[in-house]
Amino acid sequence: MTVNEFFSTVAMVAGWILPVLGIVVLVYVILILKELLQTVKSATRTLDTTEQQLRKLDAPLSTAENISHTIDEVHETTKKAVKTAASTVVKNVDQIKNWFNTKKEPVMDTEPVNAASDKEDES
Repeated sequence: MTVNEFFSTVAMVAGWILPVLGIVVLVYVILILKELLQTVKSATRTLDTTEQQLRKLDAPLSTAENISHTIDEVHETTKKAVKTAASTVVKNVDQIKNWFNTKKEPVMDTEPVNAASDKEDES
């Protein structure tokens, strides 16, 4: 067997085997594409279900968001009120001090009642 005969035999075998291998590869590619298509369809259904579930959550999340905004507004209003009250107290501290002193003076002017002297008076 010469080199020419060897290469012609190899060429003849390759001529038979390559089309068969091409068909086998084509079948595998088709099977892979079929599985890929099924996976994409399944993923689409999963995404649709997920989207539906998220839409169901929109109303409660909207309510929670509204409550959060309301709480923020109440917090800001309370903060402003406290700042205003503190500012008013600081500005009018002398007047408040005088008011307390006037309320305190009548209590200090009265004499404390001695329970022991009351008992002596009774006997």
